[in-house]
Amino acid sequence: MSGDRPILLLLSASRRVIVKARALGLDVVHVEAPTMSDPGLRELCRESLVADLLDVPGIVELARSLHRRYGFAGVTSNHEPACPAAEAVARDLGLLAAGTGVTTLLRDKIATRARLAGDPDLDSPWAEIRDAGDVPAAARVVGYPMIIKPGSGSASLGIIRVDGPDDLDEAARQVRRMARNEHRYHELLPVTRFLAEPLVAGDEYSVETFSRAGRHEIQAVVRKITSSVSFVELGHLTPAELDPALRTAVGDRVRAFLDRVGLREGPAHTEVITGDAGPHVIESHARTGGDGIPELVQLVSGRDPEAEMLAHFAGVRPPAPVPAVARATAKVYLTAAGTGRIRAVDGEAEARAVPGVHAVELYAGPGDQAGPLTASWDRLGALVATAETVAQAWGIAQHAASLIKIHLEEA
Repeated sequence: MSGDRPILLLLSASRRVIVKARALGLDVVHVEAPTMSDPGLRELCRESLVADLLDVPGIVELARSLHRRYGFAGVTSNHEPACPAAEAVARDLGLLAAGTGVTTLLRDKIATRARLAGDPDLDSPWAEIRDAGDVPAAARVVGYPMIIKPGSGSASLGIIRVDGPDDLDEAARQVRRMARNEHRYHELLPVTRFLAEPLVAGDEYSVETFSRAGRHEIQAVVRKITSSVSFVELGHLTPAELDPALRTAVGDRVRAFLDRVGLREGPAHTEVITGDAGPHVIESHARTGGDGIPELVQLVSGRDPEAEMLAHFAGVRPPAPVPAVARATAKVYLTAAGTGRIRAVDGEAEARAVPGVHAVELYAGPGDQAGPLTASWDRLGALVATAETVAQAWGIAQHAASLIKIHLEEA
């Protein structure tokens, strides 16, 4: 690592992101959470440290001391829990920041809803739930059907559907269970309160944007396929097939939302449902999309949203677009037919051999536990396919996924 290369402070980055930063001519100082520490990343960094990323004042103080040593060109993160700390550090050090508290606002879904109050296009009924006893009152405000979700969650964690009064007791039970924070990543995604809002019927999309000085460029619209039970995402189609008028309406609604919350710089991943009343913004995140969405965008556009994020906040030239691989991509996630310990996984080679399959990744294998599907991290693998149309890509991905058999141990 050259001593004259600009140095980027990255909070909670993956190997993939650190490698991209280095390819841009940057050196990296990396701060990661204790529960996600990967010693293998240290060889890629000028320095690698472990700290509590939810302790924003502590991270700011740490960054000050590191900045005196390294003189950072910028700071960023595309990991949801670390985004508020990255913005706070940037503002404290006088570096380019996403906005003025916008990442903290978007992490707090209740505060976000309050910010939208009075806007005729963005406001909608909502209620805060602090404990299970608040569920009936929330239903009286929001109506049915209703969605309850953690106020600062992600990864489709803990989403509860309430169709009517008969569901209130079960919803209260699930609120009590979630509040005990027994899920896998409770250290980084603690659940302390909940947001209740109407269940909007319609197709769901994510809108991937990039903002520069408050001007919001729409890089892609991605169709989301979700479980009707847990709302966990089961697939993505890129680009989403929208008629021109609806595409314009979705883009206008997302830009208005980003203006309202104060996003000025960098990527955003905004989730939208196109219901009978027009596009409805569910929530947004001041980062690139999860679930490998940047790769899907790059396959069809030749642009790398993650590399553009790194370059933007470090103040260096972004990479030039490369030729697109295909006109359309589809991603399908693997799940098990039941719940139990995995005995064997067959068919990976056959799936990889299907024409049009771009990638196959297994997250679990023999000895691991399968199901139930409660959050994104319960999925067992994924396949990406490319084709001329999203329908063709989806068909290829589904066929390839059907070739992979996940066998569970007998009870």
